[in-house]
Amino acid sequence: MRRVISVLLLVFTVFFAFSAPYNTTIKVLAWDDALTQALKEGIPDFEKQTGIKVVLEIIPSGNLLQKIGVSVSTDKTDYDLVTVDEPYVPALAHLFTPFNNWSTGKVYKKPNLSVFAPNAFEAAQWMGTFVGMPVNANVYIWVTRKDLISDPKNKQEFKSKYGYDLAAPKTFKELRDMAEFFSTKGIYGFAPFTKQAEGTTAEAIFMFEGFGTRPLDVINNKVVVALDDKKAVEAINFYKELLKFSPPGALDMGHSERIAAFNQGKVFTMFQWPALVPQHEDPNSSLVAGKITYSAPPVGPAGASAIRGCWVLGMPNASKNKEAAAEFAYWWASLETGTKLVPKGFTPARSDILLNPTINKDRPWFKAIFDSMKGSIARPRFPKYPEASQIIRDNWLAAISGKVTPEDAVKKMKDDLNDLLKKSGY
Repeated sequence: MRRVISVLLLVFTVFFAFSAPYNTTIKVLAWDDALTQALKEGIPDFEKQTGIKVVLEIIPSGNLLQKIGVSVSTDKTDYDLVTVDEPYVPALAHLFTPFNNWSTGKVYKKPNLSVFAPNAFEAAQWMGTFVGMPVNANVYIWVTRKDLISDPKNKQEFKSKYGYDLAAPKTFKELRDMAEFFSTKGIYGFAPFTKQAEGTTAEAIFMFEGFGTRPLDVINNKVVVALDDKKAVEAINFYKELLKFSPPGALDMGHSERIAAFNQGKVFTMFQWPALVPQHEDPNSSLVAGKITYSAPPVGPAGASAIRGCWVLGMPNASKNKEAAAEFAYWWASLETGTKLVPKGFTPARSDILLNPTINKDRPWFKAIFDSMKGSIARPRFPKYPEASQIIRDNWLAAISGKVTPEDAVKKMKDDLNDLLKKSGY
């Protein structure tokens, strides 16, 4: 009997060895949100299919940059894959293996760039090289109260006053008009982001780009200050106009305040990041669940400027398990994985999932993600982005709060950015 059991164990061992192409372990560092929590649920299936054991470490997004800084270097790494928020790709690019050099995959094939949402792969680009792979299409989308714009009385009154049909705002002018209109009806027309946080920098870039300018640009592989004084002042003054139609405490609003105000039915329209949208559609906590329409953000005088913030998978050069790491990345990006995990809270980077009619019935904001990505804008591509972001944010807040004039704020922003470039060797 013992001999029979030994033979069976040997057979099973040999079978497993030949059925699973790998027998190794990889470590992955990721940020903590609904997407990565959903990802965890699919990992056992990946391990079964490949023989690769995955140790997934999930930490708050605000701690990731510091964690990567102490865990990954040019010659050693604690992880085989790390997730990076798009603005920080330039600072870490030198640590990562270019996507073109990743293996083709044995179980999960390397995806073609064409399957990703428009401009998604630009999130992984630095100086003409893709240094990673995007894993979500994270971008500004616009949320608008569908019940308010479809109300016959609102429609008639709005058209009588402004001369065009009431709908989700498609331009900055329409945004301003509609914010004003609903403010006369006891509803705040707009909810800003004004906390001392990265979201405020994103708002500033959104406005600047909409008016045709940007704080920093890369020209001939050189980072330069590019802010146009006149256009920047116009952007600030327009945002100050929107603040007139915003809730009390408009100069100290972050994610929690904006979500609460919108869910209580107090706000007509605002931007939102896709990962936070389910909170608006939860009938247990939102009075406006099922009453929202989703679209790309309104465009400014210079065109579309939806702020992009895709998360990117980077493979450290020092990883000893690159082939297995690539398999996990390709599994993450696969149509099969995305389709299975979307109901769990997964936000995909693939166009074929974002545009899937069946999925859009339950997640109507996915189509808005795709539309927003077509006109998406990156925040400044600069290795010292955290410092640049702080400069932009501080001067933007000083201007919109009235502490200084828009003209003075723009001048100081440019001076501070030029000083930063000089200190950084540009």
